[in-house]
Formats: sequence, structure tokens, C-alpha cells
Amino acid sequence: MKKILIPLLAFFLFACDKIESPVAEEYGKFDWSFFPGDPADYTSNYYDIANPQNEWGENLNEKGILLEDYTGHLCTNCPEAGIIAKSIEEDSSLNVIVASIHASIDGGFQETDELFTNNYETEAGNEYVRGSEMNGFLGNPMGTINRNDGGLSNSVWYLKSQWVSGVNDENDNDSLNINIQIKSFNFSQTNGLYVHTETSVLNDLTGNYHLVLYLIRNDVISPQKFDQGIIDTNYHHHAILSDNINGTWGTQIINGSVLKDSVIYNDFSYQLPDPAIDLSYNVENLSIIGYVLNRDNMRILQVVKEELE
Repeated sequence: MKKILIPLLAFFLFACDKIESPVAEEYGKFDWSFFPGDPADYTSNYYDIANPQNEWGENLNEKGILLEDYTGHLCTNCPEAGIIAKSIEEDSSLNVIVASIHASIDGGFQETDELFTNNYETEAGNEYVRGSEMNGFLGNPMGTINRNDGGLSNSVWYLKSQWVSGVNDENDNDSLNINIQIKSFNFSQTNGLYVHTETSVLNDLTGNYHLVLYLIRNDVISPQKFDQGIIDTNYHHHAILSDNINGTWGTQIINGSVLKDSVIYNDFSYQLPDPAIDLSYNVENLSIIGYVLNRDNMRILQVVKEELE
């Protein structure tokens, strides 16, 4: 798969100021070959509606919680954790978004053979559990809750038995300092995806903040191992992280101080895997999860999800 990880532009706007032709100066940073036609048609017919400030949807200032479920198809305790994660997500009052990340310290739960033919590991997922920036991962299943430090030994990592209480605790902290909206367009002729984001600063902020975009497959059917050697060959894997559209740690959008009411625009191009080769990449089965991450302490400030069409 091919991706262009460079954001097209990032603008800080104040109040309702507007910028003329915001995309034109940086054509070279988009892969326009993903657009089946003249790029000028894209900018006139698609980009002009990509960033309408505060007009993309309802509940624009509702805080979201990202529950990352670290799992594996050979992990016999993971299906129970998956049930917990999905039940939390289905409780609309909690506003939880789940990403199932197939990663483990040694990759043992991700191994493939004649039956388990799909490896769902990603470069980012492996870095999260094996790297030095999110210490404390003990083994699958574990999870993070907005990557706050309320987990085991004040780490970002929660046991599955702690997920409900951890989500409730995070909901009690309902302050929202930044918000995200996502607009995307995809073109089946090239499997090209263009993603536009609008990040609104709700209160003055200082620090190092990154925008991260996950490509999610909503439902993938493939084998899963259970206790006592039982294998469900028709298991529904939920919300699989399939790639990071803009890299493991995303795109820096704030470095220093930014004032309340600033708006930051970012734009990305990406080539989706061919659904003719893997049906699970049908657009109707794909979503984008976007979140803003404080790189100094790993805490996620806001998360949203957009279904592709």
C-alpha cells in the first residue's frame, strides 16, 4: 500500500478568518495520481467543502474516549477482552471508540500458519508495545484508556478487568480543550483516499501535540483461538487497526503555545489496499479514527471516528 504522510497544510486561524485557495500552494505534497482526473477538479469540487468551520456535524464539543484493546488471534484470553471492549463501546452514554491493536512483545500471539493465515500486526502497534515511550505492557490482553496514566503502576496500561472503571474515571474528567473533525473522499478507480481534518482549540494550550489517524477495518472474519484448543474459524474481529495513515506518532500540529479559538487544518493522501485482493478493505468496512495526542505525556485529548463511504 502507498501512503503520503506529509500534511498538505496546517493553518492557525482566529475567529472566523478565511484563507483563499488554501490548497494551491502545496500541490506537490499530495499524490494527485490518486485522483482520477484533473487535480483542479478535486480542489474545486471536494476541497472547497472539506474544511467548513464548525459545520461538519452535531455534538461538536463532546469528549471522546479511545479504548485501545491489544489483542492477538492466538491469545485465548483476548476474546473475552474483546467482548468487554465492544460492550463499553456500545454504551452510547460513555462515548467510547475502540481500536483493536494486534501486537505483543514477541509477536507470539500473531503468528501465522495454514489456518491462521492473516497477520494483523502494524508497525505502529508493535512500537506501542515494544518501544520505550509507553512502558509497562505485560502481555495480551491489555488496553489503554486515552493513554492516561491510571493503569497498572501508574502506567498507560490497564488490565481488561479495569476497563469499565477506567472509562468511568476518564468520563469524570470531562474537560475538553481541543476538538477534531474529519472529512474524507475516496476514489475506487485508484483506491485513493484524501483525508481533511479540522482541529479546533477550545482553550489556550502550550505543549507538543500531534494528530494521529488510524485506518480501521470495522469487521474482519478469520480464525481466533480459545481455551482448551477451541478455534472459531468464523470469528468476527472488531475494529482492527490496519495502518496509521500519517505515521506511528502522527503529525505535529502544535509546538509551543496556541490561543483559544485557533483552528488548524491538515490534509493527507493515502492509497487504500485493493479490495479486489482483500475484501475486508471494501470501503463500507473502513473507518478513520483521529485523535490528538500530547507527546510529552502520551495523553489523548480528543478522539473521533468517521466511517468511510
